[in-house]
Amino acid sequence: MSCSLNLLYTMRGLGRPQRGWQGILLGLLVTGGIGLLTIPDLAGYVVGTAWLLLVIFPGLIQRLSSRMIARRRYGLALWCARVSSWLHPLDGWRDHPEVIRALQQLHAGQTEEAKAILEKLGRLDTSVGRMAMMVECQQTGGWEQLLSWLRRSYPPNAILRDENLLMMYLQSLGELGRRQELVDTYQLGAEVHHASGRLSECLVQLRVAALCGLIPTTDLLADVVSNSLPADSQQFWRLTARQVAGQDVHAGFQKLETTASAYLRPMIASRLSAPLPTVTPGELDASATRTLEELSRTVAHEARYAVMHAGSRQRPYATWGIAILLIGWFIREIPGGSSDPLNLVTLGALVIPTSETPGEWWRMITAGLLHFGPLHLTMNLVGLLYLGPRLEQAWGMWRMLTCIAVSSVTAMGLAPLIVTLTTDQPIAILVGASGGVMGLVGALIGHLSVGWFRGRNRRISRQLSTLLLLVGLQTFFDLTTPNVSFACHLLGMLTGLSYALMTGGLEILIMRMRTHQSG
Repeated sequence: MSCSLNLLYTMRGLGRPQRGWQGILLGLLVTGGIGLLTIPDLAGYVVGTAWLLLVIFPGLIQRLSSRMIARRRYGLALWCARVSSWLHPLDGWRDHPEVIRALQQLHAGQTEEAKAILEKLGRLDTSVGRMAMMVECQQTGGWEQLLSWLRRSYPPNAILRDENLLMMYLQSLGELGRRQELVDTYQLGAEVHHASGRLSECLVQLRVAALCGLIPTTDLLADVVSNSLPADSQQFWRLTARQVAGQDVHAGFQKLETTASAYLRPMIASRLSAPLPTVTPGELDASATRTLEELSRTVAHEARYAVMHAGSRQRPYATWGIAILLIGWFIREIPGGSSDPLNLVTLGALVIPTSETPGEWWRMITAGLLHFGPLHLTMNLVGLLYLGPRLEQAWGMWRMLTCIAVSSVTAMGLAPLIVTLTTDQPIAILVGASGGVMGLVGALIGHLSVGWFRGRNRRISRQLSTLLLLVGLQTFFDLTTPNVSFACHLLGMLTGLSYALMTGGLEILIMRMRTHQSG
């Protein structure tokens, strides 16, 4: 199924045909068909292994390479690009290491050597050639040349549907001061294009916002991509927005020039020697003005609610603190055995039925800190460290801590009632932070639901769907795996969901009351 969908995607693409990927995917489909007829018991293993090696691994490694480029960790990016080019030496991937080598040289100040590589690669009709062309134009300020090349090489729909081409095209228009055309093109792209990735879409929006002087929107987007975009690049776009808005940022660019990478310095020098023209009232027509207003509203709404893939300068201290607490309690378990029932009961595990430990209400708290073996702890830590920072960013430290604590205690307090009614097991023990972690899942679902209620949004809908799918998979795992408390997980999730809906609804009510009073 995956091979078929990917094959259709590569064949329907409006850019240059990806013949290498098409050949590999078609070959896997044919191999799978032949295998089903000849070796049906082994066909799945053979095709699955080949699919992982030839499709999944190259894609994941290439994505890691792109992320390392964004963080200016060129050594690791170069290593990843070489590995991915060995696994997939087609469709221009073989030339990816050369582009990274050029970026590495630019970063080190070896400008002439880098330009020689970029000029050579820029003549290639591949994705690598397009990347090289863009980097070269950024360094030389040849935006008119880049714009002409894009129009000559690609039909309009191909540019609108490809995030990288669209980003190059929009930045060229903005650098040339053609803001009306910039906004019109962005609006067309938003209508026909469904973004394949959060980062690439935000980078497109960042350029539009900065080149149109939308300072608050630019600042929000810079925060969103802060985990992937170097600090000097973030500051470059923040200053660009302020320059276009009419603020005096000459000193800011001069200060940035002293600390920025060699790659960014030519663009900073351009801002200093030829500042972008200030946006003026009446420069944009009514339609373009509405587009920018909608962009600002959308970015602000997503920054508040679409937190599953958001970046943040805020450190998740509460999440880290909980993780350290869980690890500390696990270390206490080790001398007596982390999977020894008697040791766990001694340390505070919840005993079911609770009549076996009358009056020991504190077990509802301590049981949520204990874990049955290192695997149990690891699984809960992974969930905590992935979900916790997102909820902490959205809510803040204390509200997030309250949610996970209430979810854990509620799950531990009510789970014995359900377990006693639904099982015949005479005595059981219950441990783990799963109730609290599932409370985070429920809280994030509630938070996204409040955001979706306040404003329909495609990105929020996608994140909400992903979390609901996660709940479905977790439920299947709970019901098919022995010694896993489905009741505890369900209660934790429902508690977190209820907490999010109540506090989110209260926020909306307070905001409406304030709006009514001010009106």
